Amino acid sequence: MKRLVLKTIENSIEIPFVEDEFESGAVCFASDEDLRLDFKLQFTIYDVVNYVYGIYQLYWEENEKLEVSRLKIPYPVNAHRFWEYSTIGKKYRQQHVINEIELTDVTELQWENSKSKI
Repeated sequence: MKRLVLKTIENSIEIPFVEDEFESGAVCFASDEDLRLDFKLQFTIYDVVNYVYGIYQLYWEENEKLEVSRLKIPYPVNAHRFWEYSTIGKKYRQQHVINEIELTDVTELQWENSKSKI
């Protein structure tokens, strides 16, 4: 399941997933916080966790009692949307740690492959 979720995100955003955030590459600033999103050459599981936080925060505004396990997470339609929600999620995550997300393999959550993609 994990590989399928990550592969689907790879295909949607057209950027490869890397297991190790610190893999060596040709771009020395590839993991830099200030790197413009359109220059990112890879994504990690931390980016996916932040994306889930961003989606959760979007739905949480409507329903404060929302359980993460019931959330249907839409696959991103493109890299711009993925990085947008990942950035939102990262900020939200810094303010509100949600143990249910932190202690769960986010690829095991309910991912949705539908027309309502974000």
